[in-house]
Amino acid sequence: MPQFDYRGVDREGRVQAGSWVAADELELETYLRARGLWLLESRAQKARTTAVRFGRVPRVELIQFCTLLCFQTRVGIPLVQALDSLAQEGVSPAFARVVRVLRSRVESGVSLSAAMEEMTRTFPRDLVHLVRSGEQGGSLPEAFTQAKEHLEWQERVAAEVRQATLYPMLVLTATVGFVLVLFTWVVPKFVALLTAAKVPLPGPTRLVFALSSWAQSSGWVVVLAVVGAVVVLRWLRNRSPAVALGLDQARMALPVFGGFVRLVVLTRFAHNLALLYRNGVALPQALDLVGGVVGSPRVTNAIREVRSRVLAGTSLSEAMQRQRVFPSLLIRMVSVGERTGQLDQALEQVAGHYQELLPRQLKRVLGLLEPSLILGLVLVVGTVALAVILPVLSLMQGLR
Repeated sequence: MPQFDYRGVDREGRVQAGSWVAADELELETYLRARGLWLLESRAQKARTTAVRFGRVPRVELIQFCTLLCFQTRVGIPLVQALDSLAQEGVSPAFARVVRVLRSRVESGVSLSAAMEEMTRTFPRDLVHLVRSGEQGGSLPEAFTQAKEHLEWQERVAAEVRQATLYPMLVLTATVGFVLVLFTWVVPKFVALLTAAKVPLPGPTRLVFALSSWAQSSGWVVVLAVVGAVVVLRWLRNRSPAVALGLDQARMALPVFGGFVRLVVLTRFAHNLALLYRNGVALPQALDLVGGVVGSPRVTNAIREVRSRVLAGTSLSEAMQRQRVFPSLLIRMVSVGERTGQLDQALEQVAGHYQELLPRQLKRVLGLLEPSLILGLVLVVGTVALAVILPVLSLMQGLR
């Protein structure tokens, strides 16, 4: 979104100037009107691409970045000096290059949030807008504190998911590796042995031996086809909104896993919206930012519809009621928050409730996945063992 330089007048007739990121002049005017200003004139800044070349950095680096800047700005160290100190120590060499560019841009007169926004792949949009709200409200240390807590929350949720999925992924990898070794190395040994003994092969044995022969000759084709299909789908998902929406709907329609995905998306929505709204970001702009970080094209489209209705004058709860992706609990809490003037607290309570449900839902998913993997492994091993034992028993009976 473009950044606008604006001039506005308040109720006392005093002219105020500033800058703000908005989709268009209508959204800028709505933002200023909510703060008691009437827009006199605005001008969109030219887009800069100073540091687009920098890529993503680990979330841990961003947490350290916010922590150190929070401490230094709180004790009164100028921002340029704080960034210079941060670039010299406290961060990795790769991220230090990013911080040096930030220091250079700030030293030239650009705000820190604007400099961070130029690095679109390095700094998330919600982090940029938290910093911007702190700059405009004169509470930059508090903004860094909020950003640090937000990033720590994201890291904590991601760590819980990684830890919970580690064992099933190990079991799945071991199962796939065992089956490949079984059909490409072990079973062919028995094929050669039983063929040399000229033992009549029963149906299960012929089936297993045929699968083994196919795995040796054409198995790599299937592996390449699966990998190619995954790569093509990822490419189409990144370039085609229709494909991304279809994959997202299919993912959410899965019996048990779909419920877990919806819970993660709703937790991100409630937590991020509460955080941005609490820090003074206008509701339409906060909704636009949240739509880009929920991780679901379907919910993103719903948030865009909600944002359009909010800009038209509809309350947030009424706009959310028209979208089927939002559960009734979330809508009721938003309605209560609007009536009491504590929308951020209501959203944070819902996010906390959903975050408590995440480990239970994840355990439910994994509770079904782990027995399925073990049962599949037992079935494969049992079938191969039966296919080998049957002709051996037939051979022993012939010797008698």
